[in-house]
Amino acid sequence: MNHKILWLRRRFDWMGKHSGYDQLCESMSTILPDNPYESVWQRPGQPQKRILRSIVKRVGKKAKGSPMYAIDSTTAEIKTIFKGLQWHPDLIHITYVENQLGILQNWKERLSCKIIGTSHQPAGWWRLVHRNRQNIANLDGLIVVGSREVDYFEKYLPGKVFFIPHGVDIDFFCPSSEKEKKQVRCVFSGKYLRDLATLASVIDKVLRHHPDIQFDIIMPRTANDLQNPTLIRLARHSQVHWYQGMPDERLRQVYQRASMLVLPLIDCTANNALVESISCGLPVIANDVGGLSDYTRDTFAELLPIGDVDGFVNAILKLAEDSEEQQTRGKAARKFAEEELDWIKITQKTLDVYQKILRA
Repeated sequence: MNHKILWLRRRFDWMGKHSGYDQLCESMSTILPDNPYESVWQRPGQPQKRILRSIVKRVGKKAKGSPMYAIDSTTAEIKTIFKGLQWHPDLIHITYVENQLGILQNWKERLSCKIIGTSHQPAGWWRLVHRNRQNIANLDGLIVVGSREVDYFEKYLPGKVFFIPHGVDIDFFCPSSEKEKKQVRCVFSGKYLRDLATLASVIDKVLRHHPDIQFDIIMPRTANDLQNPTLIRLARHSQVHWYQGMPDERLRQVYQRASMLVLPLIDCTANNALVESISCGLPVIANDVGGLSDYTRDTFAELLPIGDVDGFVNAILKLAEDSEEQQTRGKAARKFAEEELDWIKITQKTLDVYQKILRA
């Protein structure tokens, strides 16, 4: 592929260098090191000169971005426009359209290039909070990381919506060398779109039946969380252990020593906690919502209806008592990650979409 590609990128503070969708850009630049790629970064919180900030604010007010669109989003788009006018890319890829798309699509003719994006939020989020879907309709193509979102976006971009799964760094997120776990540990990760009320009820019931089971909760917390009754309820148990802001190696260690991923969800498309746990060889107990069916198979995952507390409890207790089944399911999870979620394979699928859009 000899086309010039410009990425509008960002990394989130709570993700390490081995996590997140930006791994796609890293993988692509590794696979095709001689191809002309350039990047513009969205950097939240980056200080700006007063006059530049004033200009960005005026432009940003007209951007009509999503609720996730901020002043640094406008700054990144302006930088992308200037870079595009100077470098003349064939294609611009906006890696997080919810955070980064407000004005760029209006510059398509002036930039004389194709513009595509990747959407990460579920269709329900778009129905509820996004008021300017015309931004999406003006793109040349859209990648979604959950197959259920294809139908929703086809109304705005007929024939130009492509499902490509979110990948995972399978070399970094890998199973532990220990053949058998010494203690049954359930890991839960994240806060956004998690069903914390169900999690609290599940932990209460599980510990009444099996008080030796441990729960590792990976969750960014703020001062406001100190008054969250659900988190206070979880923290009552000495078997609940809290983690946040860990280096990548420590995060991997928490996954590796776990016996299973327990992940009650309200909705989702892709999910970093899910793909990283699968890659570390963990069985999954979660809800049958959003993109979970894209990222799991019944050989290693049990997907339950939303709010099915008893279903979660029974699945955890059953798996806790069967170490052989834990290992069997763990191996199936790892195999799925290697065959379906390796960034190398995701990158190739993305390059195929690039080619299709560029030929159109």
